[in-house]
Amino acid sequence: MRRFFLAALAAAACNSPVTGTIQLTTGGETDTFTRAPAPVTLRIDSIDSSDAATTLASVPLPADTVDLGSLDQSTTGSLDVSGLDDGGKTIVHGTTVSLQYGALAGGTLPVFVQRVGELARLPDVVDARPAPLLSTVTGRFVLVVGGTDTSMNTASQIYDFAAFATLQSPPTMPRAPLSLAVSGTVVWLIDGIGNSANMDFGASTYDLSDDSTGSTMPPSAGGATLNYADVAGGATVTAPDGSQFVVGGTRTTGMPTQAVLVIDSMGNQYVATLSMPRLGASATWVNGRGLVVIGGSAKAAGVEVVGTGSGTGSPLAANGTPLAYPPDPTVGAGAAALDMNGDVLVAGGTTPAGKDAGIRAINVGCGTNCTAMPWGATLPAPLVLTYAQSFGIDAADALVVGSEASGTTHVFRVTTATATEVPLKIPRNNARAVLSPLEFGTVVVVGGGSNVMESYIAQ
Repeated sequence: MRRFFLAALAAAACNSPVTGTIQLTTGGETDTFTRAPAPVTLRIDSIDSSDAATTLASVPLPADTVDLGSLDQSTTGSLDVSGLDDGGKTIVHGTTVSLQYGALAGGTLPVFVQRVGELARLPDVVDARPAPLLSTVTGRFVLVVGGTDTSMNTASQIYDFAAFATLQSPPTMPRAPLSLAVSGTVVWLIDGIGNSANMDFGASTYDLSDDSTGSTMPPSAGGATLNYADVAGGATVTAPDGSQFVVGGTRTTGMPTQAVLVIDSMGNQYVATLSMPRLGASATWVNGRGLVVIGGSAKAAGVEVVGTGSGTGSPLAANGTPLAYPPDPTVGAGAAALDMNGDVLVAGGTTPAGKDAGIRAINVGCGTNCTAMPWGATLPAPLVLTYAQSFGIDAADALVVGSEASGTTHVFRVTTATATEVPLKIPRNNARAVLSPLEFGTVVVVGGGSNVMESYIAQ
């Protein structure tokens, strides 16, 4: 580890400045700062709530201390650390969760830094369960629950991205979830296995703030009541306002389903319905459009959009609107919005013949005679990702995390020209990935036989 001292961390109105320390940690990597090309300058920026950056210090490496000057203790933001080469290119990068700078007074704040464009092992450990369910919580934690190992699928793990450490004595959940959603500190656990005589309808809640549990009634719309069994196993898509969409049609086993459970940021439930049942579809959120669902049916339109109501800011019951794309029977692909223009990358998954479905792009603004466009880059043959997750980096760049039928997990950086495998530090089977709570869209790979989380950052 390297330690850097933050001097005179104080509000301008304060008589006595307070000091704090940031401690740069490289986790399981030992050559972050020394491997060629090595960074020669260390820059530390303050990032405010509007993502505006203010440089606090820029010093040549190696260095033991960095004076960041006087900071307003009441200011809320994140500290961003960059290691630059002699041409100003970022080689090493790390950031903190958002915090009030006064909270640093007299303490030490760890900052995990890593080589950009690579995977790196985070400090501390979580369990190694296969196919975990993952979610961020309150912009600080990653929650790990569920998975296919029945000996641990009610156990949880909680990783704190402020301390870069796993919380001790994590709670046991009231049921083994097949789907997961989080609203504030309340965790929604859905398995679809209920007993109405006991007022159990197949879903429970667990509040991480006070360890309280409860059963929940399914929502109704149009005279019909959602059955939690129809969304159990579906992936969860998060909207910018914190609303959660549990899309039953994204599950890859069981019966095709039209059901979508919507949980708004206040914990209210709503029902949305796809135009036709799907199985193994992919789904993502596109700003200005809503929930976009792709594939998973040989009969339904290849793409449909579930919009949201605007009256109170909460999602309202809605039906999916089919777009003019031909049916797409692909199962198991991962989708990610690429830009504000409605472009969506779809990668991985299999055709009905069991072949690689390829990397392609769709645009939700298309009106007539729409067609998914080949991306250009392809995964190396004969690799077939039967399960994939996609994470947009920019308009022509994405990260794809997926597993073969054997379970072997792969990570690819995908541009319009290339699909380059990003080596995992530790081989994994049926690992899963999630955006971390940190700024700048870091992706974390969890489980699959390794108890160490790996982080990827593109910048």
